[in-house]
Amino acid sequence: MKLANLACTAAIIFAAAPTFAASAAANDDLTSYGKKAWEESATPVRPGVPGKVPFWNEHSKRFIYAPAFDFKVVDGAKKYQFEVTSDKTSDTVTFEADVPYAPLSPVWTKVPVGGFAVKVVGLSDDGTTLGTAGEKQSYRAAPFNGPYHEPPELPLSESATLALNTLLKKDYVQYWFEHKKPDFGYRLYQYPSKIYSALCIGGITQARLTTGTEEGKRAEELARIIADYMLSIRFPAGSAYEYHVPTYHGPNVKKLKKKHMVLENHMVTMGVDAGTAFLDLYDLVGDEKYLNAAKKIAETYVKTQNDEGTWPLFPRWESGESATPLIAIPTAMVNYFDRLRADYGMTGLEDATKKALNYVMENPVKTFNWQGQFEDITPRPEYVNHSREQACELAMYLMRNKGDMELAKELIRFAEDQFVIWEQPIPKPNKNPGFDSSTWITPSVQEQYVFWTPVGRSAGIMVDTFWEAYKATGDELYRAKAKSIANSFPEVQQHWDGDYPTFFTKHKMNFWLNSVVYPAKVLMNLDNNLKSEK
Repeated sequence: MKLANLACTAAIIFAAAPTFAASAAANDDLTSYGKKAWEESATPVRPGVPGKVPFWNEHSKRFIYAPAFDFKVVDGAKKYQFEVTSDKTSDTVTFEADVPYAPLSPVWTKVPVGGFAVKVVGLSDDGTTLGTAGEKQSYRAAPFNGPYHEPPELPLSESATLALNTLLKKDYVQYWFEHKKPDFGYRLYQYPSKIYSALCIGGITQARLTTGTEEGKRAEELARIIADYMLSIRFPAGSAYEYHVPTYHGPNVKKLKKKHMVLENHMVTMGVDAGTAFLDLYDLVGDEKYLNAAKKIAETYVKTQNDEGTWPLFPRWESGESATPLIAIPTAMVNYFDRLRADYGMTGLEDATKKALNYVMENPVKTFNWQGQFEDITPRPEYVNHSREQACELAMYLMRNKGDMELAKELIRFAEDQFVIWEQPIPKPNKNPGFDSSTWITPSVQEQYVFWTPVGRSAGIMVDTFWEAYKATGDELYRAKAKSIANSFPEVQQHWDGDYPTFFTKHKMNFWLNSVVYPAKVLMNLDNNLKSEK
C-alpha cells in the first residue's frame, strides 16, 4: 500500500450537518481556480495514524489542507464528535468519526480563513460524552484564489533582467572585476559554495538575458571570474571532500557564534550548489574545465556516501567525520546526479542515485520529518523545524522521471499547506516592520518554521515545483500557481528599487544575493516556457 493512501485507514462517519450559514466554497469572491482549490483543500496531507503514520504537524503554524491531529482514544468510546469553531464568526461545524485523529475533511470547506478551535470528545453508543480526546487552536490558511498580479507589473524576463542589473552594479559585485576575489565587507561572502555559486549563476543568467550586448559580455566575464576563484579554493586532493567548494571561508567565519559554523566543517549539500554553477557556466561557454569540476564533485559524493545511502550533513571536510549528529536528506544529490546523467552522459552514478533515493523513501518519506537543512541554522529535534526544500526536490525528481506521482502530489500539497501564503497571512505584529505580517506582499513562501518569514529563494523553488507538476500532469491549476508566485517578484520589486528582496516585505531588510539570482533564473525559464506555449 502506498503511504499516500494510508489515510483510508481512518474511516470517517459523516453525521451532524454543518451549522455555518453558508459554505466558504460558495463565496462569490472565488475565481474558477479558487473554487477548485477550495474544494481540493479538503484533501489531507499525510494524516497521522497511530502505529502506522507519524503525526508530523504538532508544530505547524497553519493549514491550507484539512489537518488531522494526534488526539487520544477515550476509554469506552464508540465514536467521536468533532467540533470546529471559527474565531472569526464564532460559528461551529460538527461531524462524527470512528477515531479521534480523523482529518477535518468533512467540514473543512466550511471553515473560513482565520483562527479556529477544534475539540474532539468520545461518545458512547447512546451519545453520552465520555471524555475529551483533544483540543487545539490553529489557523485555517487561504487556499489559492488566483491568478494573482495578472498581468505582472513587468514581463517576467524584463523583471529578471532589472533585478540582476541592479545586483551586478553593487560595489561588492563590481569588486570582483578588479580584484578577482570577494570583498569580505559584504558579510555573506563567508558562504562561498552558496553565495559565490549564486552570483556566478547570476552572471550566467544575465548573459543569457542580454545576449549579444556589452552588458551580456561583462556578465559572462563576471561568472568566469567567480567560477575560477571557486576552483582555486576547493578542498585539496586527498581530503575526504576533495574538489568541493568550502561552505565557510574568509576572515568573518571566526566571528560566527554557532558551533557547527567553522572553517573545518562543510555542509555536504553545498557541493550541489557549486556543481550547478559549474554546469550552468559550461552550458554557456563550453569550457571543459567547468564540466570536469562538476563531475569531480559528483565523484567525491560517490566516494563518501555511507552504506545507508546518505552523508553526514556537516562533515569535517578533511577527515569526513561527522561534526554533528545530523544526517543529510540527499534529494539535492539525487537531482544533481540525474542532471549529470541525463544532460552530460556521466556514468557511474547509478548505484549512488539508487542508494540516495532509497534512503529518502525509507526515511523522510515514511517519517514525514522534512527537517530544515541550512548552513546557518542550529539543528532542532524531529518535526520542530520543517522546511519545504527537500520535499520539493523529491517531488520534482518524481515528476520529471514519471515516478510515484501520487507521492509527488502529496509532497507538493505539504509544501503549499505549510509554507505558501496566497493571501491573508496569520497576523504577526512585530516592532520590526519587515517581520510584521501586515507588511508582507503575497503570494509568498515561508522558508522554515524557525524562520517564519517569506523568502524570495523559497518562492522561486515553489515556482519551479508547481511548473514541473504542470508539465507532468497538465493540471492548469499548477500552472496558475507557478505564474502567480512568479508575478509577485515584479510586484515586490517596486518597493526595493529594482532588487528582488530576500524578504517579501515593503520594508528594507538584510540582503542575501542568492534570493535575487535563483528567482531571476526561475523567471527567465518560466517566461521562456510560457512563450513556447503560444
